[in-house]
Amino acid sequence: MTQPPPLPRHRHPQTLDVVTALWTDAKAAYLAGTFPAYGGPDWRTLPQDSPQRLAAVLAAAEQWRLHTAEQARLDHLLDTDAEAWFKEVTADANEEARRTLSRLRLSMVPTAAEMAAKRRPRPPWQMRAVPGWPPIAVPGQPGRYLTWTASQQQGEAA
Repeated sequence: MTQPPPLPRHRHPQTLDVVTALWTDAKAAYLAGTFPAYGGPDWRTLPQDSPQRLAAVLAAAEQWRLHTAEQARLDHLLDTDAEAWFKEVTADANEEARRTLSRLRLSMVPTAAEMAAKRRPRPPWQMRAVPGWPPIAVPGQPGRYLTWTASQQQGEAA
């Protein structure tokens, strides 16, 4: 197995002092938030050795680290529990939809499924004779009547 190449040795001890000072100033700018956005026009106008430039790079690196960690967490959740993953990634959209429904009072409007159910024909009403009532004329069948008979009374009693 080959060994990695040795790290370059600095020929000037002052170089380490400059790097240390740049790092210290960049850390202070990062913590204070006094740096332009990475890659923006203000960032591009900064000199190469500017602490604010390095602070912006550090902030961008941290944002990338957080982004990839969140993506890895969501990928793991998708692999282990797809339903929980879907619930989490659509939570914001669901909340916005609830607010819109409430604001526009759309929750009182029937849904498409409800309207389709209302349009669906219902089964015909089963007519039956009841004791004590007169005979019932059957619609669409002239001369036919439903009447209560003693045999029906025996069938219901059983």
